[in-house]
Amino acid sequence: MTGSEPAEFSASVASVPDSTLESTGFEEYRVEPMEITREFTVADQTREVVVTNQVAEYDKAAEILGERIQASLFVALSTPAVEIAEQTFNPVGELSTRELARRMLSQYDGISNLQSDGEETVTVLGTDTTVGLFTADATVTEGVTVEIRLHVSEAVRAGGDFVVTVGAYPTRLSGQADDVRTMMRSVTHDGG
Repeated sequence: MTGSEPAEFSASVASVPDSTLESTGFEEYRVEPMEITREFTVADQTREVVVTNQVAEYDKAAEILGERIQASLFVALSTPAVEIAEQTFNPVGELSTRELARRMLSQYDGISNLQSDGEETVTVLGTDTTVGLFTADATVTEGVTVEIRLHVSEAVRAGGDFVVTVGAYPTRLSGQADDVRTMMRSVTHDGG
């Protein structure tokens, strides 16, 4: 880990096939890179590291009071493992589903009161994976708050990346749980 140039790591995209979107009613909302810059120190050498995550978001829309909102959301996050001198520096691989939920929710305004609600096992990228189940309060429009249910998978190693999947929907839409599990099971990863 030497040199003055930043070390750069980029993830491959994790996404959901069109056939799964059609069967679950989700639509692609956006697939975009998210760049993060950090400094790491190994053996008294400090180096800037630029990490490019890939975030694929899918949603099911609903109309409330004439306004289109995301009624259900599914996210597939692919983040490079960042291995330097045989050490993995991406903490995502070690995080609990609760900590992953907290980090993912920090990207969205108006979500609070995260509560654990058990766990289940779902196969993600061919690996039996622990999925944490949570509830939270989400403000969907001014003055309107609904309880949402979250499914957050542990990170799964896919080639040089970690992949985390998250599904969220209002608890009143109980049929969404099966669609979220279907989305998790069908995620593919461009890197292998």
